[in-house]
Amino acid sequence: MVEPSVQVPGGVVLVVDDDVATRTLVTRLLEQSGFDCREATTGEEALALLRRRGETIDCIVLDVRMPGISGFDVLEAVRADPMVATIPVLLLTAHADTEVDIVRGATLGATDHLSKPFSGAVLRAKVTRAVETCRAQRVLEGRLETAERLARIDPLTQLGNRQLFYERLREEASFAARHKSPLALVVIDIDHFKSLNDSLGHETGDKALVHVAAVLGAALRREDGAFRYGGEEFVVLMRGVDAKAALACTTRLRAALAARPLSLASGASRDITFSAGVAVADATNDFFTDALFARADEALYRAKESGRNRDEVA
Repeated sequence: MVEPSVQVPGGVVLVVDDDVATRTLVTRLLEQSGFDCREATTGEEALALLRRRGETIDCIVLDVRMPGISGFDVLEAVRADPMVATIPVLLLTAHADTEVDIVRGATLGATDHLSKPFSGAVLRAKVTRAVETCRAQRVLEGRLETAERLARIDPLTQLGNRQLFYERLREEASFAARHKSPLALVVIDIDHFKSLNDSLGHETGDKALVHVAAVLGAALRREDGAFRYGGEEFVVLMRGVDAKAALACTTRLRAALAARPLSLASGASRDITFSAGVAVADATNDFFTDALFARADEALYRAKESGRNRDEVA
């Protein structure tokens, strides 16, 4: 009898069975339908393959009865590992134990089951469905991750936005409090930005923001965080940095901006300067995030009131 064909999207399937005949049969049936199969003879081997970097598995066909680590043990380990927890698992069960195995498998998170002896058409249909579901889930997760990332990124400067800043500030304040290490927060405001916008246009203003963001990123350590807080205001977080080191950073940034004036459409250039307020949380200061930002913002106000293009420390 010729079995009905199933439209197969392809995919990588891990076939786990200690019985060579069953494992070979499953692999052959799936590869004939366009799947790329990996094989494991034991539960230990299967888990090692799943945790291997660079290997993406779209579905697992898993025998329940195996020596050593059973299929149920493998299933439980898979569902407990965030890196592979969402991979569909199709359990192969012996006909005599089907009901008991199905109940236990469902309890542990099996996607589906297949009783031995099985039909090749049913195997292909169930694996196809599992692979399609897995891939659709990955696409959805990827879109959600992208959306979440974009929601925290300023589209103009590509720096973190205010939302990401506050998330990072809470994390860094918690770290500093636990380790009794300093945390510097610097609020930076581009000098005379409104007049630049008014005289040269918003396009030039946007260009100035991108320019400052690029210079700022180049002047910081990899572990530092730079964010666009809003308008012409930027915020920098520096772990393990005291006021003296924070001022050294603003000095570097000021020198970098002086060395790289903003190029204008007319061919001329314009110097960009900024005012900055610095606040440091350390063992003698509280780590309340709002208080730390308020102190830096107050220092920024003093810097602007004192003539701009300067720094003040809270």
